[in-house]
Amino acid sequence: MLFGVTFIAGLWMLRSLLHHRGRERQIAQSAKASGMSYREQDGFGLSRIGFHHMASGDGRGWSATHVVTMTADDGAKVHAFDVRSWTEMAVSESANGEKQIRRRRIGRGSLTDHIVRRHQGKTQTAAMAPLPITAPRLVIGKENLISKAFATATRIDLDVESEFFNRNYHVIGEDRAFARAVLDAQMIDLMVSTEGRITFEFFGNWLLLHTEQLDPGLFPGLVRLADQMRHVVPRLVLER
Repeated sequence: MLFGVTFIAGLWMLRSLLHHRGRERQIAQSAKASGMSYREQDGFGLSRIGFHHMASGDGRGWSATHVVTMTADDGAKVHAFDVRSWTEMAVSESANGEKQIRRRRIGRGSLTDHIVRRHQGKTQTAAMAPLPITAPRLVIGKENLISKAFATATRIDLDVESEFFNRNYHVIGEDRAFARAVLDAQMIDLMVSTEGRITFEFFGNWLLLHTEQLDPGLFPGLVRLADQMRHVVPRLVLER
């Protein structure tokens, strides 16, 4: 029985490794064919940005892998990547030799604790593009039961010309005037073209596009969409 369990676990790990390596190779090939660069790990410090849709805070964070990067005509770098959330766990051993695992919290735990990171949840795909502005936090996502009950205090009800947008998206932000100004016809058209499959977030000097894990061949298209969006920031917002 023990041999059977070990054999099954080994097959599962081998399958996972082959899938990872296969995905890595496919994304790298897709990037090269589109004239973009590829890095297996995040070397750009992307995970330091505290987006609303990424795990962040006390003992939590996110990591980017399989990073596809396009250098735009103006020198700006736009990225697409796989993303996973992680939580830091403190592992300590009691006097009787039993191990205790608990979530790490800042200012707690002893110096003898062994800190490990555990990835949680599904792997998803995201893209980041630098913005020519410093934006207050603004999230535009597909309407669902969870979002209807989420962040009521910062929910912004906007009626725009796109009926699809009004019916399928929710807007959460800190600045109603910014939300109304940035969501002009061009910006809304690009968002609606994704048919509600992508969540958008403006924060500081960055724009985030966040969605379920994409096929390797779609990474360059996500990069180009993020680049398009940074170029259609309305003049009114730039002047403001």
